[in-house]
Amino acid sequence: MVNCIFKQQHKQPGVYCVNCGTTKRKPTRRNCGLKKGLGDTIASVTKKVGIKPCGGCNKRRAAMNNAKPTPAYRDARLIYTSTLVRKTVDLCRILPANLDGVCGVPRSGMIPASVIATHLHLPLYTLLDGEPRAVGQGNRLAPGKNSSNILYVDDTVMNGYTMKRLQDLRAPTAAIFVNPNSELLPDFNRETLEPPHFLEWNLFNSFYTERMGFDMDGVICTDILPSQIGKIEPEPRYLPRNAEVTIITGRLERDRAETEDWLGRYGVKAKRLIMFPGSDADRAKPRAISDYKAKEFSKLDLDWFVESDKRQAPEIAERTGAWVICTEDGKVY
Repeated sequence: MVNCIFKQQHKQPGVYCVNCGTTKRKPTRRNCGLKKGLGDTIASVTKKVGIKPCGGCNKRRAAMNNAKPTPAYRDARLIYTSTLVRKTVDLCRILPANLDGVCGVPRSGMIPASVIATHLHLPLYTLLDGEPRAVGQGNRLAPGKNSSNILYVDDTVMNGYTMKRLQDLRAPTAAIFVNPNSELLPDFNRETLEPPHFLEWNLFNSFYTERMGFDMDGVICTDILPSQIGKIEPEPRYLPRNAEVTIITGRLERDRAETEDWLGRYGVKAKRLIMFPGSDADRAKPRAISDYKAKEFSKLDLDWFVESDKRQAPEIAERTGAWVICTEDGKVY
């Protein structure tokens, strides 16, 4: 089961879970209210009475989750940066015509703010010490001396705490994705989305990473063939740099030195680097890699796995019951 991830509430005592929204006086280890569906609910009950699941149980659990999903699991997906930009452009259609400028809430809010400012030909600001500060407007635009009608923009709204901070500015607000259960919603939004929010531009250096396992090729770096390791330099893709991470890769153990060298050069610190112990022939067997990743993941106290392959992702999810985020198709299994 997923564990709660607690964050401090803004200007209020206590903490809240970014997954299920539960509030408490202080963070404690607890099973999160976040579930995939009916299968997770039944699994939770059987676990409490001491029944250990078998392979068939895991398949039935996955089938029931898909048949009766929670809103969170039904809507869960990896939101690509390109999707954020496209939906930001869509949002421009419903914004008021009398805006003086656009102010992004650092850091992620600067992405949609810059898109809106560029699309509507308005000055761009960033929020610094509670005040809008001009960051650039090109040669043809200059911030007005009486820029009172500035739109304040964030990428997402989860609990509404940022929106509360913006209330004192008495200005219009917008966000692209909003949690429909948030305490306070912006004036304008593009899409309602149940938590958790998995954002391509944020996920890999967020509070989730310490409870995640990561595939290597196709996630942290671009995918290359096993025979190319040490011969071709893979390009960086998603670099988790804010904490030590767990990597479970289908790369063979013989490639450990090259893999560690690449991670070190790109500033990725591996708390665990778990590599396939067999041979090329072992690795080529059907489901060998996904079964291996699922087996190793199940030994660890983690909640999420990020997989690059859309065939392996559902296999890992079925065997472990974990939430598996697939970077290839953006689905969460």
